[in-house]
Amino acid sequence: MKMKFNDYFETIPHLKTDRLILRAFCSDDIETYLRIIHDPQVQQFLGGGVSLFNKEPHISNWLNNVNGRLLKTKTVFTWCVELKRENKVIGRIDLGGFVKKSMAEISYYFSPEYWGMGFATEAVKEVTRFGFDDLRLHRMQAMVMSENIPSLKVLKKAGFTEEGVLKKYLFGKEFHDTVMLAVVREQNLN
Repeated sequence: MKMKFNDYFETIPHLKTDRLILRAFCSDDIETYLRIIHDPQVQQFLGGGVSLFNKEPHISNWLNNVNGRLLKTKTVFTWCVELKRENKVIGRIDLGGFVKKSMAEISYYFSPEYWGMGFATEAVKEVTRFGFDDLRLHRMQAMVMSENIPSLKVLKKAGFTEEGVLKKYLFGKEFHDTVMLAVVREQNLN
């Protein structure tokens, strides 16, 4: 019997691809994760919207939020992206902003040392599969700063279609021209 939408929010679902494991963050991941999120190459495409915590109690609060409160309130799934062959954290991917159990937004970032290797595309494809097959969503979308060409390519390779540009849209804490991309499940989900 297929699980219902609400049932998936008990724990972060464990997802796998050929090269990646998508799982809940744990305290052992934090040092590597903080290096990724603090990297200026990553920060340039986040619109100043990511809080740069680096010590207790902020770390514990963040872990409790992404693995507990935000999950239980059905706000967002936050996956740690681990490279299987190295057992190394290489990024993060989120699926959240759920609207009437039918739409959600995907976002992600990866360590620059793993850019251009197809890992982001692989993770986006798996989360998209989860969204359609398991959560039975109708639409998934992503918003990307227009100058973030690599991320636009990732989403297009994962099947997303560019829908338009939002001029000087609030992206994080800054205003940027923002590209809206989406993928829609065409068949009726009833």
